Amino acid sequence: MACSSKDQLSPITHFTREQQNEIIYKSIRYSAKLPPNCNHEIKFDTAFDDYFKRAAAEYSFLKLSKTEDGAFNFLIARPARSITPMFEGIGGKLKLDQNDSLVLYNEVFRTWKMPYKDLTERGTFLFDRMIKGEDLTLFYSKTAGDQYIEFPDDRFTYDVKLRRWRDNAFDSLQVN
Repeated sequence: MACSSKDQLSPITHFTREQQNEIIYKSIRYSAKLPPNCNHEIKFDTAFDDYFKRAAAEYSFLKLSKTEDGAFNFLIARPARSITPMFEGIGGKLKLDQNDSLVLYNEVFRTWKMPYKDLTERGTFLFDRMIKGEDLTLFYSKTAGDQYIEFPDDRFTYDVKLRRWRDNAFDSLQVN
């Protein structure tokens, strides 16, 4: 029996829950807020392992789609800091090598905070557009307000090489 295209987007079609958790942990230092007294230069120090393990435990894959080059497009949900239960979504692409090392991590978008039901609906909509290579700029804050994509925007862009969001306004003030 062949899998439907909907099944092909289910994370469990590609990885066991344990494998999904391992992949999230491998990428968590790029997607989570840094712990106190930490910066990007020292975020891989073992002193921060417990913090990142706790953060990774709160993340879950909503969608995964394998690409022709063996990478995966993903949509991840994570709890947002909010008085009421809210979630944020992260859409992007990652790739593991034959040793399961993370060789590519790229965030295409981060959503605004929203209830989980809204995230699954809007996030799936954005994910589908992303994997089809369709334009997402219509859903940036400038045109869609706080309904869909918070980042990127006119100020924040994702740097694939550094694997982090860059503040173009602030970074331009820094002396290298």
